[in-house]
Amino acid sequence: MLFKLAGTYTPEARDKTIKQFMATGGMPLKGISMVSGYHNLDGTGGFSILDTTDSAALANHALDWNGLIKIEITGIMDDETISSVLPKHFG
Repeated sequence: MLFKLAGTYTPEARDKTIKQFMATGGMPLKGISMVSGYHNLDGTGGFSILDTTDSAALANHALDWNGLIKIEITGIMDDETISSVLPKHFG
């Protein structure tokens, strides 16, 4: 399943967050595939698209970062998948 993991950080946490990102590359733990990652132009955070069926791995990844940044995890789907759901409700 696909998830969007978005994170924002305060100016006070900026340097420590950037150093942790540089040390790890922001890569998720085993059991999670990184589909893509993006960064806010203003330097306040960003988001990743992750693919996993392992909720424990996703929780562990979030715990590696949530002491530094505010994290929001949202389940997402692509256009093809939602297009198979919509006709039942709007067809």
